[in-house]
Amino acid sequence: MSGKATLKSFKAMLAEAKLPERTVAICLRGDLVAQHEQAERDLETAQKAQTDSLAGSGAGAIVERIEALEAQMRDSTYPFLLRALPRHEFRTLMTGHPPRKTDDGGVVQEDALGVNRETFFPAMIRASVVDPELSDDEWTDLLDARLTDHQFQELAWTAWALNANEIDIPFSLAASRAKRD
Repeated sequence: MSGKATLKSFKAMLAEAKLPERTVAICLRGDLVAQHEQAERDLETAQKAQTDSLAGSGAGAIVERIEALEAQMRDSTYPFLLRALPRHEFRTLMTGHPPRKTDDGGVVQEDALGVNRETFFPAMIRASVVDPELSDDEWTDLLDARLTDHQFQELAWTAWALNANEIDIPFSLAASRAKRD
């Protein structure tokens, strides 16, 4: 392939270039998990109590309750869309949250990534989340009161991966299997 053809195809690719994106599904009704777990235990108990007699165990009603809870959880799960920041914006964000120093002038161990983890990760999540669009008060409520630490970390590490890790071309094992079949 000649240099001209390569440059032309590169320019076409550059014109279509987009920053990488990922979604993180967050269930905002964590309280339903305990109800689901109890219903699962109730179902197990009902199934164990079931004998060869004609008396019903009530398992059908419990199954319906489990399915209703699962539907509620799906309806309460939001796919947060995150997009990588342009390189200069990410670098500016990082320099705006310098690592904390120890008394002897070193870096606090939690800040070994080169940023103040306490302030940087909430800011990076907010900067990287494209959808939903939230007000400052809604962001504060979400990040400080509505997410578990695990959910926060999932958003934070996804945002970090988009901005600081290598972008690989994904491979779908499911699609590969389906193609073979």
